[in-house]
Amino acid sequence: MKKIERISPPDCLNNCLKEFCKKKIGFYENLRDNNGKIYPRWNTACKNGRDVSQIRERLLKMSSFTCVFCGENIKNSEMDVDHYLPKSNFPHLAYCWDNMLPTCKLCNQTLKKNFIPASLKDSVVVEDILSDMIPCDYVYEKKHLLQDIAGEDRLLDPTFDEPEEHMEFIPESYSYKAKTKIGRITARRFFNRHKEVAEKWEAIRSFIKDLVLNETPKCTIAHYIKLHGREYICWKFYEYWCEEKEAGRIDRT
Repeated sequence: MKKIERISPPDCLNNCLKEFCKKKIGFYENLRDNNGKIYPRWNTACKNGRDVSQIRERLLKMSSFTCVFCGENIKNSEMDVDHYLPKSNFPHLAYCWDNMLPTCKLCNQTLKKNFIPASLKDSVVVEDILSDMIPCDYVYEKKHLLQDIAGEDRLLDPTFDEPEEHMEFIPESYSYKAKTKIGRITARRFFNRHKEVAEKWEAIRSFIKDLVLNETPKCTIAHYIKLHGREYICWKFYEYWCEEKEAGRIDRT
């Protein structure tokens, strides 16, 4: 997992633009359909000339078309808009830009699911534009919420946290070693206890080893990584195998 720099929101989610802010409040005032489900406006609002939501476009641009958790390459049709704090429990963050992450379907639907920090369970959290309208426990101010309130019982947010401060990838065992509590929670949730993830990493480990043994040019390896994704993991394996080769251990591993 690598650090992702969060970019500015599309106009329709920008709380600083008065015209769009008023419309966004209207989204919250008409939050649910007749079946009680939250309207998925992150998929349907603010469409461009190609009939694609600018929200989805900006999220994909932010992550360079990869899942922010596992690094898998994703196209628009393969991406889920994950709500870091689940919209099912925090409906008044459903259209909050800072609460949205681009993910693959495995990470969002199977691994992360509706994870909630225990410190925020049963809390009402709202966007700042709603703070005068809806009684709440917290207004969504990311630094305060993720550091002061839920600093030890949450998942990493790659657009807020520096993942390497919280967990270290170990190529020998293709797993993560936690450095902090939230690093341990994140590693267990996404990586260390899932057969499907381990099998993918084992295949990458073996493939990168063969490339290093065959003295494949680094530029060719870079092209492969760009094409197939999981950039962070691939380069960690590459560095590991280069060190093993330099030490004369690669043939015995």
